[in-house]
Amino acid sequence: MPNPERDEAPEPLAADGAPAAIVWNVGSVAERLGISPSTLRTWERRYGVGPTHRTAGGHRRYTETDIERVTLIKALIARGAPPMEAARVAQTTAVDDLGTALVDASGDDHGDDLEHHQIVDGIIAASRDYEPDRIRSLIAGALRRDGVIGAWTGVIAPALINIGREWSEGRLGIEAEHLTSEVVVGELRAHTRAAGRLDSNGPTIVLASAESDLHSMPLIALEAALADAGRACHVLGAQFPAKALASMTANLRPTIVFVWASLPRTEDDEMWQVVTSMVPPTTAILGGPGWPDRPDARGQATVSVSLESTVARITSLVG
Repeated sequence: MPNPERDEAPEPLAADGAPAAIVWNVGSVAERLGISPSTLRTWERRYGVGPTHRTAGGHRRYTETDIERVTLIKALIARGAPPMEAARVAQTTAVDDLGTALVDASGDDHGDDLEHHQIVDGIIAASRDYEPDRIRSLIAGALRRDGVIGAWTGVIAPALINIGREWSEGRLGIEAEHLTSEVVVGELRAHTRAAGRLDSNGPTIVLASAESDLHSMPLIALEAALADAGRACHVLGAQFPAKALASMTANLRPTIVFVWASLPRTEDDEMWQVVTSMVPPTTAILGGPGWPDRPDARGQATVSVSLESTVARITSLVG
């Protein structure tokens, strides 16, 4: 079935005696700028920044000037400006000054002038407004500027904690939390892919979440942080069965096995028995608050308290 947003080509626009110009439908503009059509419609509905031309058939279309204004909004939001303020600037900038404003807003120092708390506040506001493109831009900028460990510690974890708190207090819907989490996962995976070809012939590193534990984001963050260090790993994901981990470890004999547990585990838990019984050449590293607090048993595995300490421990073990 044809997509009404994308099946129409850009249309020539001609005034009497003037050369033809091109106008664009919302789907074409969205694809051109890497912005979702729903975001473009939101900016038009809330802030009045949208297509200004009407075709003979009454369809609204973006002119090049309209697109420049939308692009300026996108660039300003990426630098941490609230959408309403970005829209105000875009609306009030003279046509002849739009090019200069775009250059200024899209400079190579993207995000360098933002404090961590400003980025966190921007992510929370974008979550509240259901603006995934804005969340994506802020997180991507933090990852580029600070690396995975810096972005996770200074931006991503604080933002997720605050969003979770606002949800528990009834000030944000669960959909805002899920939206943000999905964007974070996507940007972390994109960061890992951007690292290029990693050393997969070196020591084997396995990452998994304990059985019945739904959390996989800590694994994805660790994968991305290890990619920054040039290390490839095997991510087994959430709810990995203890028996399968024991079998895999016996066959593969990995150098590192990292297991995350958010939910409380008891000392008779099967995963606890598996990770605390691993022997050289395998070192088990435990992450998350769910593991039993028994130092004598934990002596058989390395305990990790942060992303930074986990990466440092793995790096020291694999050389």
